[in-house]
Amino acid sequence: MFDVGRVCVKIAGRDAGQTAVVVDVVDDHYVLIDGNVRRKKCNVKHLEPLKDILKIKKGASTIDVHKAMISSKMKVVEIKKVKKSPKKKKTETKEKKK
Repeated sequence: MFDVGRVCVKIAGRDAGQTAVVVDVVDDHYVLIDGNVRRKKCNVKHLEPLKDILKIKKGASTIDVHKAMISSKMKVVEIKKVKKSPKKKKTETKEKKK
């Protein structure tokens, strides 16, 4: 049922309602998903499989999954990466206290 490339809808959790693609099968109860959701291990009880199957390799990267989704005319939501601010060095903070 949940083979590599199977398109699913996440039905529970933070990413509920988003489209996902099975990238790897961990065991009978868990799969690795990616696509319009964060790449993570997910319980199959939290997924609703659709009839579509994309042609991707086991363990495909996020870019490969997005390319396959675009080629099958599926909507792809780009997840923006948060830019981290540079951390202050410990020596700088000690000098300010003096």
